Amino acid sequence: MSSKAEMSGAADANVAEKETTKESTQSVGECQHYKRLCKLKAPCCSVFYSCRFCHDEVNNHEMDRHKVQEVQCKECNTIQKVCKECCNCGITFGEYFCPVCRLYDDNKDQFHCEKCGICRVGPKESFFHCDKCNACLSTSLQGNHKCVENVSRSCCPICQEFLHTSRAELQIPRCGHMIHRNCLQTFFQQGLYQCPMCKESLLDMGDVWKQMDEVCAAVQLPEDLRNVKLQILCQDCHKNSEQLFNTEGLKCNHCGGYNTTQA
Repeated sequence: MSSKAEMSGAADANVAEKETTKESTQSVGECQHYKRLCKLKAPCCSVFYSCRFCHDEVNNHEMDRHKVQEVQCKECNTIQKVCKECCNCGITFGEYFCPVCRLYDDNKDQFHCEKCGICRVGPKESFFHCDKCNACLSTSLQGNHKCVENVSRSCCPICQEFLHTSRAELQIPRCGHMIHRNCLQTFFQQGLYQCPMCKESLLDMGDVWKQMDEVCAAVQLPEDLRNVKLQILCQDCHKNSEQLFNTEGLKCNHCGGYNTTQA
């Protein structure tokens, strides 16, 4: 006959087991980042999460998905080594599976880039890896972009999210610095046009500069200011020049732009 202590211990163990199962099990719909039928065991805290983003959102540290060794099936709760299909019930955890990145998801034409060290949303033929930028870029930019060394190994200058592993769509404006496409659109909507990193114009401002010519020509200055000259630096062509003072803008004598500052 079991003692009260043994019965109490068994009851506590049963409750603990139920709580552990409850905490480690998530329904498929709970993950907002990927479509997958398994959870990853975080190597840092030994807790199962649907993905690294789900982990990072509730912890003060980041999960290294490359070090994940075990997954848990969302259908039968079987814990097993990293694999594409459940060893117990046989379901496929994700249409796309990368054993290097421990990435499971539905099919988005993903491909793994050995040089980037991560998976990208494809199709693969639409991208090339620029060795100087050290990132996969659209083939439309091949031979047609300004290289910035390790451009993606930095944070978006607007939202500060690390770009190399970001899931959001990225864009490289004419200055060569990488920015989230949505961040860039919001930036333009606010009437801003200078790169937060280098102050160069993010897009062709030719039409705007023509309007600035008309605005500056219409300015009527007091007599004592009409002959005042200033030394200016163009933030687009990076050349110095001398220009007459104007309250509306100072035009670069070399490229004709108004993205200038006093030297």
